[in-house]
Amino acid sequence: MNRKSKTRLLSSIAIFISGYTPLFLIMIIKDVKDILWFELNTNAPFFNSIKLMVPYWFEFKNVEIVYSLLLLSILSLTLLCYILKNITNKPYSIYVITARSRSSEVVNYTIPYMISFVAFELSEWQDIFSLCLFLSVLCLLSIRSQSVFINPILAALGYGLYDCKYNESGNEKECIMLSKHDLLSGNNERYVKLNNYMGIISNKGV
Repeated sequence: MNRKSKTRLLSSIAIFISGYTPLFLIMIIKDVKDILWFELNTNAPFFNSIKLMVPYWFEFKNVEIVYSLLLLSILSLTLLCYILKNITNKPYSIYVITARSRSSEVVNYTIPYMISFVAFELSEWQDIFSLCLFLSVLCLLSIRSQSVFINPILAALGYGLYDCKYNESGNEKECIMLSKHDLLSGNNERYVKLNNYMGIISNKGV
């Protein structure tokens, strides 16, 4: 595997993991053991003393695992932002023949999220190992089945997913495209390949 292929593979893995940051946050919330509150007293004119309780710290049952999930979430989101900003350097020009939206498939991500509501305990190593194995297999399948772009974070950032048939240098090709603007038939676009079957449309103009 050459350096470019390794970079593209790491980009795919980072995109996949970023899609599960909401699931990680749900797990972290479920692991909260206690909330430490700060009591704030204010004296407002014409009102009695107002007491406000503001949370300032959370205690967790499994601190190491919670911090690991937080770190993984932050790193994956940071990598995702870096990828989206830099991967579209030196894009290729294409002519879009047909484009069909697949953005509605994001709802498929609601099924894995249900795992967090089925007696999942961060204190049980069997559960942690099972989750890691599950996500590893799902990551491999997502990359191989060209569905790594089906990601709720990308959808929240305004990216749409398209089955695209296009013409590049006189050759007709098909690819799954990620685009922040509507991908329409008859448009000239610029894109960068993530692999042989997936690409990202550049927003820097043709």
